[in-house]
Amino acid sequence: MVTKGEIESICNKKYVDSTLCFEVLKPNPTIAKLDFTGLANFLINYTSRNVSDVLKEIKLYEGNTTDLQTIKLCEELYDLSLFSDDHALKALAARDYDSVNFKVGGTLENMVTCNEELSTMKPVPQSLIAKNNVIKNLSGIVLTILECFIRKGSRLCSH
Repeated sequence: MVTKGEIESICNKKYVDSTLCFEVLKPNPTIAKLDFTGLANFLINYTSRNVSDVLKEIKLYEGNTTDLQTIKLCEELYDLSLFSDDHALKALAARDYDSVNFKVGGTLENMVTCNEELSTMKPVPQSLIAKNNVIKNLSGIVLTILECFIRKGSRLCSH
């Protein structure tokens, strides 16, 4: 089971949004029962729920924007992210960590791309950008757990 100290270690890594990390991984009976793989699984599922919620919000923009192309692109990226997260869960169960890294990294990159496009809209949909950043940062936490605590191999983990 992952200890409070190990959660602190995850959340205090250099590239992790520590505020979000401590908020999502705050001690509770569910978190307390998980090992690192279970924690990664929990976070991928949590990320998927966020992706689904924001995708619904993005679809609401369709009728209220002059920049339908950007909204459609973000919708596609969100659909891809849901697909990637589903595959990441299957890969995690199979201990195919390269695929987990690739799929979760894909979700992270999709959020970056969507935010780059959203930032060109007038007015800029700041609430969507903020929600994309949460999804991007959740993906970053999953990658940190994968690389630093499951695979224990990345040079980025010493920070």
